[in-house]
Amino acid sequence: MRTLDSDFVLEKNKQENKPIFLYTIYDYDGSTDLFLTNYNENVTFDSQEYTAFPIIHEFTSENTQGQVDSVRLTLGNVSRLMQAHLEANDFRGVKVEIKQVFADLLEDADAYIKHVYYVDSYTADQLSVEFILTSKFDVLEVELPARKFSRNTCSWKFKSTECGYAGAETECNKTLARCRVLENSSRFGAFPSVPSRQIYTK
Repeated sequence: MRTLDSDFVLEKNKQENKPIFLYTIYDYDGSTDLFLTNYNENVTFDSQEYTAFPIIHEFTSENTQGQVDSVRLTLGNVSRLMQAHLEANDFRGVKVEIKQVFADLLEDADAYIKHVYYVDSYTADQLSVEFILTSKFDVLEVELPARKFSRNTCSWKFKSTECGYAGAETECNKTLARCRVLENSSRFGAFPSVPSRQIYTK
C-alpha cells in the first residue's frame, strides 16, 4: 500500500481544492432557469450566481454494456420549493447541466468541466426530491419520444407559439378547464380522448 505524502494530503484537503458542483435546471417552472450549488454558500461563476442548496448527485461510471448512463440527483425538499414545481409542471425531458469548478478558479470562466443530462423520471417525499437523469439518447440530438400524448395536462409552454395565448393572464395550470376560461381551448395541447391511466408516445 502506498503511503501518501503529508504535504499532498494537506493540499488535497484544502477547501479551495475541493470540487464545487454548479447545477442549472432549465425552464424549471416552465419559463425560468434555476441555478443551484452544493457549496456551503452562494457561488458566482461566469457572472451567474448559484444559490447554496442541499443537493447531491452520484457520479457516473464508464458504461461498457451499451447502456445509457444515468445520474441520480437528490435535492432537499423540506422547503417544498421543488415539489411545488413538480406538481405544476412535467419535468420529464427538462435539461439539467452540471458544472464542476474549484473555489480558487472561480474567476476563470473557462475553468470547468460540464455534463448535460435530461430528466428521465422523478419522485418526491417530505424530505427530498430525486431525479433520474440520462444523457441524450441519440447522438444527432433527436429526442425520444417525439411527443407525449397526455389526457389532462397541456404540453405547451404557456404563451408559447404553440399555446397561442396572448392575453393579460400570467399563469396557467395547463388544464382544459383553465384553457376554456382563457378562451383558448382550441389550442389545448393535450388529448382528452386518450383513455385514462395511460400515456401514449410516438
